[in-house]
Formats: sequence, structure tokens, C-alpha cells
Amino acid sequence: MTRPVLSALLLIGTAVLGSPSAVLAQAGGAQAGGAQAGAPQPGGGRALAPGVKVEVAPAPGSGSAPAAGKVDETALRYYARIGDVERMEAEIARLRALEPGWEPPKDLFAPQPATAGVDESPIWALLSAGKVAEARAAVAEQRRKSPSWQPSEKLLQELDLAEGAGRIRQASDTKRWQDVIDAAAAQPEAVACGRLDNAWRLAEAYGELKQLDRAYDTYRTIVTTCPKAKERRDTLFKASRYLGPDRLRELAALGATSNPAPGEDYSTVRAAEAELETGRLLERLGNAKPGGLSAADLSRVEGIVRDKQDADGAVALGWYFQKQKNYAEAQSWFSQANQWEPSDKAAEGLVLAYNGLGEKAQARAAAAPWKGRSSRIDQALKAVDPPRGAGGGRAVPQGPSELDRALARRDFAGCLGIISTTIARGGPTAALLQQRGWCLMELKRPSEAEAAFAEAQALAAREPAKAAAAGSRLPAGALPANGAADKPTSAQENAYGQALARLATGDMAGLTRDLPRANMTTAQKAEIRAALLATEANRALEDKRYHDVLRLLDARKELTPESRNLGILRGWALYNLMRYDDAYRQFKAIDDRLSTEESREGVSTAWKTIYHEW
Repeated sequence: MTRPVLSALLLIGTAVLGSPSAVLAQAGGAQAGGAQAGAPQPGGGRALAPGVKVEVAPAPGSGSAPAAGKVDETALRYYARIGDVERMEAEIARLRALEPGWEPPKDLFAPQPATAGVDESPIWALLSAGKVAEARAAVAEQRRKSPSWQPSEKLLQELDLAEGAGRIRQASDTKRWQDVIDAAAAQPEAVACGRLDNAWRLAEAYGELKQLDRAYDTYRTIVTTCPKAKERRDTLFKASRYLGPDRLRELAALGATSNPAPGEDYSTVRAAEAELETGRLLERLGNAKPGGLSAADLSRVEGIVRDKQDADGAVALGWYFQKQKNYAEAQSWFSQANQWEPSDKAAEGLVLAYNGLGEKAQARAAAAPWKGRSSRIDQALKAVDPPRGAGGGRAVPQGPSELDRALARRDFAGCLGIISTTIARGGPTAALLQQRGWCLMELKRPSEAEAAFAEAQALAAREPAKAAAAGSRLPAGALPANGAADKPTSAQENAYGQALARLATGDMAGLTRDLPRANMTTAQKAEIRAALLATEANRALEDKRYHDVLRLLDARKELTPESRNLGILRGWALYNLMRYDDAYRQFKAIDDRLSTEESREGVSTAWKTIYHEW
């Protein structure tokens, strides 16, 4: 596959009094663009990037070595000789920053005659491959063989720099935060833009040590000096772990305007700011008490959700208004979410909002596409059409019961209390025990839930007529989308509930064994089978069986659409199979739909691997 040449932008760091880290100062390095880097240009020159052009002289016929100047061109010539255009551009930018009047030699691309002395190329090759210890050992061995030989100053500088960067990474990986700071102070160039990961690690160290002013200073230096828009955008996301919204807005403003580089689109920085703001507000939305958000914040999050057509955000807004019993506003947002991205989550909210408005026919219509296929919807419908027998065998009173109201407001602890009281007064029924199982599942108590479903099943077997009437979730004459055979009975609902509980407790082997004989509808079995395949795919990834991951996910995809988290899983399987382009496309498609830390990590990792930006 043909890939564009990306310019490396090497920025040198200088220690500044009072600065928490080395200052990252841009030393040139415009983005590659226009003509392909390295292609011959009119007038005998060769364009490396906009504004970076080297005049090419004919190969010297005399065989004499180029005259040595005061600028050490060793690394530059090595990069030119091996065709590493990205590093060559970065080295030209660095040398120009050191010596503003210096220009790249005209014979840079001409074949160089052999020179007396030691050839450093094998050592540079080790260094370029990241084999720093081997490169240092090769220097020592060459000195032993040739005591009078001295390695070039540039080679020694690069070795020191690579070792310093290695110390920063090692300290960061082991969470020795002060050691990260000390290593960066000892080797400022190791946290320059050309090694941005180290700069991020330095800021992270300050953040972990609660030195937030210094963390902010480091992030600010990056977004004002490192020219790539993507680097500034990613820096903003990293800073969000430690900095509050006001400082993040300051960083975004600086990143979108400071020291712009030709060809870079800094609108992505503003987009990142909006995304972070959305996440912050949605998090507050989910945790807020009714009416707990200010009018300004509520208006802001509503505007962002509309602009992005964010279905998950719309669902969050729906639940916010549902908690306030503002059913009309809740219904509007759940409807919008269902329009942007149909899901049982949006439909569940829509059913309960319509029920709150007293529009039961509308609630049933909203549930219809998911009825019998989603436990969320089947539970929500109980608030609309309470199961018979839910009052312990007595006639169901007109209007929602206390249990129905608890389910409508998703008060599952209250649900258990009401059921216990009802059973104590009038004895158990299969429907009550089944409902107890669902409420226990919502409270993440699967072992108790499995027992409740089993008890409901046993009681239903003793009362078949009552159980059939209580357990059927479809009105008379209605058929589910996949046929009458899949109309769920009480027994099937109990078996399905038990299967979900076993999934939650991790009984994968037993469930896989029992599933073919389980008394469930085709749709219910398909859902359980899909969940089993997803679990096995996760295990396969942990075991590094990447081909199996793809096989299992493909099999699951035939049963039901692939969820976001499994899409991320597929991306890592592709990445570990070295299908980097496929992995990048997978992560990018997910990130474009809704960007999160997980999706951004996948996009960044695949991109760096494809374009060798590590």
C-alpha cells in the first residue's frame, strides 16, 4: 500500500528557570506536502517539504570527501543515505535552529566516497532500530578495536538522548513519577515534540503527584509549540484526566491558534474541546438530582447533543427529565435518540415516558419492534400492562400498582421490598417470583436471581393455567416478528432469566452445554449464544488467539449487530495480526461515531504503527 511521507518535527528543549520541564521550541520542520518528498524538482533541487529545499550537486568525480564544517552533519548524511526522509527533514530543521545561517550541503544526495576511519553506519542502524544498549556496546567494542577512534559528537548525543528517553519510559511504566521528572530534567531534549510520548509522560507524572500547575504548563507548552493538529488534539484529551474545564478551554484556545503550521487544520482541537465538554456535562447529567443542572449547562449539553446527533446523549437527557417526571420532555429526547440510532435503550425510555403521559397505546407501539427480543423492553412493558397475578392472586386494581410505579422509576431495590410485602400478605405467585428475578438481575445479584427464576419455574409447573396467563408478554392474537413459535411463555421467560443469570456468574461451560436443550424461544437462544460468543472472543484475545477472536466475532455478527466494545475488540485482534490498515479503519469508524478514550487509543496506536511514528 502506498502511504504518504510524514515529516518528523524535531523540536529542541531548553531548560528555563522556573519551568517544570524543558521548553519545547519548534525548530522548523514544516509538514510534507506538495511534491513527494525526495522527488527531483526543476532547477536541480530536491524538495523535502514546503520551505525545505536542497540543491543537488553532481556526484564528485575526484573522490574527495566533503569539507567538514562547524555543523556536525553525520546524522544528516546517514539519514539521506538510507532514505529516511522524515528523520532527514527533522535533522535539517534542528541544525537550522542551531545555526540559522547554515544550509544543507549540495552534495547531500550524491554518492559519497569511502573515507578513512571507522564506518558508523552499523551503529546508527542499531540506534534507528531502537537497540540502544546494543548501539552503546558497539561503540565500546569499536573503541577497543581502534583506541584512537572517537565517535562523532552527533552519535554520542543521540545515544544519550535515546537512553534518557528510555529512562523516562521505564519510570513512567512503573509509576515512579518523581523519577520521570528527574529523568526529563536531566535530558530535556527527550521530552521534545519529536518524542511527544515522553512529554505526555512528564505531564502525567506532574498530574499524578498533584502538581497540577506544572502539568498544565507542560501541556500548554506542547499545544503551543508542537505543530501537528492531531498532536494538539490528543494532548487535550490526555490533559482532561488532570485539569478542570476552565484550564482545558484555555489549552484548546491556545492549541487552535498558537504558532500555526501550513497545512494543519486546528479545528480538530476545537472539536476535541466540544467533545470533552459533552462528556463532562453528560456525566453531570447522569449524576444530577432532578433539576440539579443549571439552565446554562442544560442548554449547552442540549445544543451539543443536537449538533452531534448523539443518541447516547439524547438517552441521558431523556432519563434526566424522566427523573423529574417531566415526561413530555423525556419523551421528546427518547424519540430523538431512537430516530438517530434505534436501540432498545432508547425504546425503553420511550415506553416509560409515554406511560408517564398516560399514552399506553403509544407506549406499546414504541415497544413493538423489540417486544420479546429485549429484556429491557419486556420489563418496561410491565409498567404499561401489569402482569396478571402481580397482586398475589387478587384482581389487578385499575391504574398502575405500587410495583408498576417502582419499575417505571427503575427503583429495583423498592421492587424487592414490594414483592416481599406482597408475598407475605398473599403468598407467592410465579409472576411475582419471576419479577423478583428480574429486579435482582438489575441489582447485579445474579446468583439470587437464578434461584428466583428456578423457584418461579417450579411454582409455574404446579399452576400451569395461572402461569400461562401471567407469563405471556404478548397480547392475544399478536405474533412476534419471527413467528408464533417464538411467542415467549412464562416457562421460557424463566429459562431465559436463568440463562442470563448464569452468564453473569460466569458459568459459560455449563450454559453452553445446556443451551441446545433449554426451553427458550429462538430469539432468546440467539441472544444467549451471542453473549457466549462475545465472552469466548474476549478470552481468545486474552490468550492471544487472534484468529479465533475474528472467527468468534464473525459468528456472533450473524446473530446480532456488533456492539461498540466488541468492535474495539475486533480492532485489537486485527492489530495483533499485523493487519494495521484494517485495524486503523476499524478504530477510526468507531471513533468517528463517538470518540472515547478507548477508540482514540486504538486510532493512535494503529496510526503510529502504520506511519512509524513511535
